Amino acid sequence: MIVDELKLRGPSIRLATPKELRREGSVFLVGGELPPRPSLETLFESHCISPAELFHLSFGAPETFPQGEELARLIKKNFTAHLVGRIDYPLSPSQVERAYAAGIDIIDIPLGSGTEDDRKERLASLEYAREIFPRWAVASTLPVGDAPAGATIAAIDDLLNRRIVPLPEVPLPTAADGRDDTGTILRHLVAAWRRHRVAIAPLQPLIVLTTPLVPARPDGILRGFIDRLRDRQLLAAADLRRTLRVRQVEESFESAGL
Repeated sequence: MIVDELKLRGPSIRLATPKELRREGSVFLVGGELPPRPSLETLFESHCISPAELFHLSFGAPETFPQGEELARLIKKNFTAHLVGRIDYPLSPSQVERAYAAGIDIIDIPLGSGTEDDRKERLASLEYAREIFPRWAVASTLPVGDAPAGATIAAIDDLLNRRIVPLPEVPLPTAADGRDDTGTILRHLVAAWRRHRVAIAPLQPLIVLTTPLVPARPDGILRGFIDRLRDRQLLAAADLRRTLRVRQVEESFESAGL
């Protein structure tokens, strides 16, 4: 991927709030506090007109986790596309397991800008999620522009060394120097993704939608077909891995008499 200089000067597409549902191009942005059944009907109507490439589910407050979990389960059951779940608070190990079992393919727990204790709890959740989810299926959104460029670059490298995918959150720069810093950070991020061989393809529709990053070259018809075929294979393999994981946990509970 490369930085598109025109997009660098334009407004960023924001993610859905927990109470919002909308479609942006090939991406469904779904709020985790929405009523599951009516939301599913709306998704069906739009998906039938043009299939989506990615679903992004923004979980709400901690007390509404079961509602987001139910939405994730319904989306995964009824649609063939990658499902990203963004959860903006620390998770317990059991919640990580439940999110995975519900159908979340890629989990995003932003490190945030709260207290040091909160950041440590979020990082612990990310580390545990890395043991449950497939390789490069654990991500953490990093705001670009809230801290000096050097600090953001260091955070990118730290996450990648932990095998966690850093995802940029890019606000609209207000000055030329801000755009320069954003471009520097994004170019470093792309090079770091490549160096660590991060499987970024499932996240590409979201990245193109919400950041100034675009594919290095446009896809041809043959390349697009091959990518879609590979994507279906990845989804099938991920679903099989999830089924085996859930079955193993269930059998463990049964053998313990629980």
